[in-house]
Amino acid sequence: MKKAKSIAVMIVLMLSTFSINVSAETSDVNMSRYLYTHSCNSSLSISNNTAYCESDVKGYSGTTTKIEITQSFEEQLSNGWWYRHQSWSKTFYSWYAYYSNSTTVPHSGTYHVRTTAKVYAGSNYENISIYSSNVTV
Repeated sequence: MKKAKSIAVMIVLMLSTFSINVSAETSDVNMSRYLYTHSCNSSLSISNNTAYCESDVKGYSGTTTKIEITQSFEEQLSNGWWYRHQSWSKTFYSWYAYYSNSTTVPHSGTYHVRTTAKVYAGSNYENISIYSSNVTV
């Protein structure tokens, strides 16, 4: 039994070494302080030098009236700062918004997607900013 487990672990490690796809999603975000937003997620996957950026914002049906999303593909610089390579924005007139974009990864490095959302209930709104986990290529 121990030998079978060891072989299985070795196979998983070998497969992960040869993988060309990497992805990361938002870690848990405490949404209890928001009035109009139920959940907000940001994710990044990179495959064959293409970055796939996704943002998912859910409000409350009957309460949330509009969601403005700005999505940014960013790279971590050697000094720890983040450089924005690409940015997109879109407005959704709904209580739910899903936004996806893709761009070319310029070179090896550490990247994430920053999702900034302005979530409305009528003329009132709240701002949310979240990040996907970092992906290193």
